[in-house]
Amino acid sequence: MKVTTFAIRLWRLASLIGFASLLIYTYVSLETTVAVGFTPDSRPDVFISRDYLFYGCVAIFLINNTLINTLTKLFPKASGTALPIPNQQLWLQNRTQLNEIFQNWFYCLMAAVNTVMALALFVLGKLNRQLGSTSLSGHEWLLPVCTAIIVIVVVSLPIRLAMKPAVDE
Repeated sequence: MKVTTFAIRLWRLASLIGFASLLIYTYVSLETTVAVGFTPDSRPDVFISRDYLFYGCVAIFLINNTLINTLTKLFPKASGTALPIPNQQLWLQNRTQLNEIFQNWFYCLMAAVNTVMALALFVLGKLNRQLGSTSLSGHEWLLPVCTAIIVIVVVSLPIRLAMKPAVDE
């Protein structure tokens, strides 16, 4: 197993455990109604039920992981000539490498969505614990970090496919 494959699988496992842990912790620590929207002066203005939040997160988690896992299993069966990839002939000659790259990318995408959802739950729980204070803080980093995670994962596949397959020695 390559180091990158191991690291991606480790991230995927950590994101699964982290999301599940944060979901349970957030569910237990929140009140029955959860503030999910705030005015510019830090007052909560949109509330949802804790149960709706919990089941919505579980639904997104299950759909994300099931669909991406299905795509991961189906990709090796796809016709190589139907794939719109650069250096198509080189990659078709190295189909096992191509399959591994796509499998790793799908797992990265799954881990990225799980990580973003876990970070969002963490920040939501933190903001709801601060509701009595005059200013809410500690959430400014969420949007740039989550955007960076998603962009890095999405952009990594075309960059890797633009490179030539690695030579096995």
